[in-house]
Amino acid sequence: MTQPSPTTAPHVVHGVISLDCGGLERIVADLVRIGRSKSRQVSVICLERPGVLAGEIQSMGAKLICLEKPPGLLPELIDKAAKVLADLRPNILHTHQIGVLWYLGAAARRTGRWPILHTEHIDHVAKAPDRWRKFKTRMIWHRASRYANKFCCVSNDVANSARRFWTVPASKVEVVLNGIDTERFARRAGRDATRAQYKIPPEAIVIGNVARVTEVKRQDLLLRGFAALAPENPNLHLLFVGDGDQRQNLEQLSDQLGVRQRTTFAGYQSETERFLAAMDIFALTSRLEGLPLALLEAWAAGLPVISTAVGGIPKVVENGKTGLLFASGDQPALEAALRQIITDPARAAQLGEAGRAVVRRDYSLERMAADYDRYYAELIGAAK
Repeated sequence: MTQPSPTTAPHVVHGVISLDCGGLERIVADLVRIGRSKSRQVSVICLERPGVLAGEIQSMGAKLICLEKPPGLLPELIDKAAKVLADLRPNILHTHQIGVLWYLGAAARRTGRWPILHTEHIDHVAKAPDRWRKFKTRMIWHRASRYANKFCCVSNDVANSARRFWTVPASKVEVVLNGIDTERFARRAGRDATRAQYKIPPEAIVIGNVARVTEVKRQDLLLRGFAALAPENPNLHLLFVGDGDQRQNLEQLSDQLGVRQRTTFAGYQSETERFLAAMDIFALTSRLEGLPLALLEAWAAGLPVISTAVGGIPKVVENGKTGLLFASGDQPALEAALRQIITDPARAAQLGEAGRAVVRRDYSLERMAADYDRYYAELIGAAK
């Protein structure tokens, strides 16, 4: 199989596990949207299942193919993926998540040997709970990275982890910071309607979180911090936007802490900008992150940000100037940061505007797409 001739509008194929909604998946949707706006042919291969964003992707005119991989290691899937790639004949394959690179990279080797750009969205080595699993993760990165011509990371900490111990050849590793549609979140439309829909009082001070409801996001810490401050702040309200396997546990915890009536679980929402507009403070309590889109979106909406100092966040948020940072798991520090913002509206506004300026300057969707376009062109040119 030969490499298709590069054109001014190359065929880009994105590979993901699924299009279930999270920061990574929204990045893919935005890259598809940008690609289609440039009249490119864009396709998406889902390894396991289509996910909630599948309809949005298809509505843009992108082709969507699902390999329907069941759980577990499945070497025979490589043959199935190879047939799909042979039919699609991409100019470049852009994989997201290391398991996707493992399967689609091997499949590409069996077909056209098309250039592959991989994006790693989180430091899975840091995420691994013990030394053995950290070593195992490094071995997976090392072996899968052989298929990638470029190994892009969304933050410097992910890139440093990839380079460490020669896990991924340093010559392949690049940093491409995430970007968002800043104007979409700057409009601040729907504040009153969203509050009314979820019976949140119009005068409430709303602390919000937008994320998958999973253990790594530590929403339980935010809930406990909120419950500690609630008695001294009768107008305080907590809003969770997102869904996941910890939602029922969080709802039960809110009952146990006596704050269920002042906590809203909105579940998964495709238009997160409406919910950010309904918030006054954005709080992120994750124990592990790369460069979270939700933080950038909160900044674009002009919200003051309080976040754990994990992953790539300390490189993005300047503590005391563009947001307030606290150590992962430190509930008293979280409470102190929240209290500072709640009791000082001028300070809250100052932090929100400082964050908005940063995201407009450095984290636009256009800048991110241009960075990837540059690497696409480089790899396609080298494949001639």
